[in-house]
Amino acid sequence: MTYDGQTYGAPYAVETLVLYANNELTDVPEPSTVEELVEAGEAGGAENVLSLPVGEEGDAYHMRPFYTSGGGYLFGEDSEGNLDPSDVGVGQEGSISAAEKIVELGEQGVLKTSISNDNAISLFTDGNAAYLISGPWALADIRTAEVDFTMSQVPGFEGMDPAVPFAGVNAFFVASSGANQAFAQQFATDVVSSPDIAEAMFAGNESPPVNLEPQEKLSADYPEIVKIAEYAGDASPMPAIPEMAAIWEPLGQAEANLVGGADAESTMTSAGEQISSQIG
Repeated sequence: MTYDGQTYGAPYAVETLVLYANNELTDVPEPSTVEELVEAGEAGGAENVLSLPVGEEGDAYHMRPFYTSGGGYLFGEDSEGNLDPSDVGVGQEGSISAAEKIVELGEQGVLKTSISNDNAISLFTDGNAAYLISGPWALADIRTAEVDFTMSQVPGFEGMDPAVPFAGVNAFFVASSGANQAFAQQFATDVVSSPDIAEAMFAGNESPPVNLEPQEKLSADYPEIVKIAEYAGDASPMPAIPEMAAIWEPLGQAEANLVGGADAESTMTSAGEQISSQIG
């Protein structure tokens, strides 16, 4: 894990959003497009086609796959491939196209502000949603509820860009003010990379390990965990720039408003202006 070329952490686990399907509520467990997901969910007669946290204030993290599939981006890149905070994608053409698709899903009742992080997983485990977009943290509840489920990558809109969720990473960090920095640095570089450490961490936190050796050991008993680690390879790393803090609230609120029927262009343009003003 690096920032400005400086290594600051050693990863041990990765996570990303996936699509869970209740096999009793849909005949299409791995839809290839959002449109196919909606059609299959409606045909299955579930109370909710999709459980995705939106809430009254929005959730830009969970909406990320739809935002990217619609053509939206957060920050551009400079000639060396580094993120350019002066190039804010919110409010640009791609984000407006994504906003139009989000409005459509709101009008269809596929996305709802009444679904939030408080009830998104339970709606699925209680049999009230055909599909769920969530991460590996939902697996324990899904297994406990004994849901007959299939897991796949989040699909994108037909004829548009792929859906690209964020990849989140759990890591060991070396504290800048620590008393034993040399020892901590050695631990982070030499010990953390050991498969034994990855296995020990998994016992207390069932997150997909980044190390391939424990992935292979887990594949028989935890196939979904290994699959999520593979899916994370197609996800995009969370932008490691301070300006990312300016994104979450304006974009999330804009997306919640879009689900509620707000105008796509003016809503996304306003959010982009708010973000740019915070970045300065």
